[in-house]
Amino acid sequence: MGWTHKKRMLATIRGEMPDRIPYAPRLDLWFAANKNRGTLPAPYRAFEHYDQVSRDQGWGIAKVVLDYQHYGEDGILDRALGVYRIPAQSYYVHLPPEVERRVNKVGERFHLEYVTPQGTVRAGFVYSEEMRRSGVTIPWIFEHALKGPKDYEPLAYIFENLAVEPAPELFRQWTAPLGEDGYAVAYALTAGSPMHHIMKILTDATDFYYHYRDHGKKMQALAESIGVFYRRVLKVVAEGPGEIALVGANFDDTITYPPFFRDHVLPFLQEASQVLHARGKLMLCHTDGENKGLMEYLFESGMDIADSVCPAPMTKVTLAEYYGRWGKRITIQGGIPSNLLLAEATTDQDFENYLDRLFQSVAPGNRLILGVADTVPPDARFDRLRRIAERVEKEGRLPLEAGGGRPVTAGAIQEAPLPGKIDTVEDARFKVLKQDLYDGLDGEIQGHIQELLDRSIHPQDILNRGLLAAMESIGQEFKDGRLFVPEVLLAARAMNAALAVLGPHLSASGRQARGKALIGTVQGDLHDIGKNMVIIMLRGVGFDVVDLGINVPAGDFVRKVAEEKPHILGLSALLTTTMPQMKKVIEGLVQAGLREGVKVMVGGAPVSPTFARQIGADGYAADAGEAVEVAKKLVAGCSLLVAG
Repeated sequence: MGWTHKKRMLATIRGEMPDRIPYAPRLDLWFAANKNRGTLPAPYRAFEHYDQVSRDQGWGIAKVVLDYQHYGEDGILDRALGVYRIPAQSYYVHLPPEVERRVNKVGERFHLEYVTPQGTVRAGFVYSEEMRRSGVTIPWIFEHALKGPKDYEPLAYIFENLAVEPAPELFRQWTAPLGEDGYAVAYALTAGSPMHHIMKILTDATDFYYHYRDHGKKMQALAESIGVFYRRVLKVVAEGPGEIALVGANFDDTITYPPFFRDHVLPFLQEASQVLHARGKLMLCHTDGENKGLMEYLFESGMDIADSVCPAPMTKVTLAEYYGRWGKRITIQGGIPSNLLLAEATTDQDFENYLDRLFQSVAPGNRLILGVADTVPPDARFDRLRRIAERVEKEGRLPLEAGGGRPVTAGAIQEAPLPGKIDTVEDARFKVLKQDLYDGLDGEIQGHIQELLDRSIHPQDILNRGLLAAMESIGQEFKDGRLFVPEVLLAARAMNAALAVLGPHLSASGRQARGKALIGTVQGDLHDIGKNMVIIMLRGVGFDVVDLGINVPAGDFVRKVAEEKPHILGLSALLTTTMPQMKKVIEGLVQAGLREGVKVMVGGAPVSPTFARQIGADGYAADAGEAVEVAKKLVAGCSLLVAG
């Protein structure tokens, strides 16, 4: 048999044993960014598409993620609805004739109004030059469509009446140039379920949980309306020409936390897989997040390909664990964390050590398409991509002999336990406040605060021995995986409600914060939920925190440090493309003579302890729970070494 990249990859997906492990690094972000910057390697500067680089290197091509910018503005106008008109999807979506879309473009920003028989919805997105330079192709939503109760009915009307037009010939035209160099995926649905669509696209990531608590019936009705559209898409894609369909992207056991995933994502994924399998299609899920708490649910989802699997050290699950649990039935695509390709984040020796462990831990080696998860970053060392290819050629001949990997049994990967109501506040006077915070009862807690004040209990005791002690407990349980994001967010809302009553009394009695922190997401990065969680956790345990927002230039960080004189400056980055901005901030503090007066801590998925050391940070935190502990030590004046 003459093995081609496509034959090798499809055989792997079917569970067969090809001649060697397929290697297909995703180059779209790397190519777009370096093309825009003029920094492509010399042999490739005349190339127009990343596929040409893969072919020149002899690597496979896995076309999974849409290129949103090659089809004009009409292809992305409904980005804020999560709806696109791109032929690679194998279908087009059309707004109902009764819905008028009004577009007002101001510079790089698109302001939209959807006028429906049920009311008007407003939304907006932006695609900036800065995003182009970083290689990002999908616009960022700066105004979400679902902001309040009045938005539910018009959104439900839109989704129930969206028309789905098959475009099989356009899909064939898009995939034809691939030939035997790889495979392409019909991009069916960007979310894993209708409720996930609301969380991922229609609302702000933080506000979703408040809507979920406050407007549960309305949200469920909207999800059912979105489900009408989703099932139309599934039918068209199942009957279309694509062999593989993507359903669902960006799961994470913090955001799509296990109980939510079990109740609101898993059932639809199982339904989707059944629809696709009945027509001989395969289902791919884009599983690039932290999956430790979702391992079993994802295994049960019916997916055939787990795309962009990002293992430790960027996440908590090792490749050996993924392969041991999923590898007998699910093809793993990815396996190499993107920060391993960055010289600032990973040394040459650590890079080679990772590859040593990789080949030892995935025996017998089938059910694996090796690639970079999520994608090759713009600042990746190209020689490391070549080095992976060399080692695959030398050591990736199948079947592999058993090495360091040990199969993981289903029982070894346990679902994180459901939230418990444990009582660690010794003072019985404040037990009711702790329960209010655990349950997110922002209305009730105000009355209970007032009752304590009426009993002449000192405001500082209510704060320290009641509210802050309870939030310390909540923070620890979140860190331990016993509480999830929504519980913490709702507790924080209840905490704010409590302070609205308690605040004036604290001012009178003299409240002293634990320390002052400035927190922001660095320039070029528009992600905020991780930053928001750190802010909530720090405020919850008594820090005075100033939120600098997202996409913050280095100069603005320096200026705000000079103005606010904080104890701590927190820098967040979720993209490998924006990590270098952290170093620029620290250099700016040095140049301004401010570095000695502030402790800098850094965090975010691609950030590593090695990177933190190299840029001169004082602390590194892997998550919001750890950030609290790091901040306490920094403020206490401890000499904190960044763990290696």
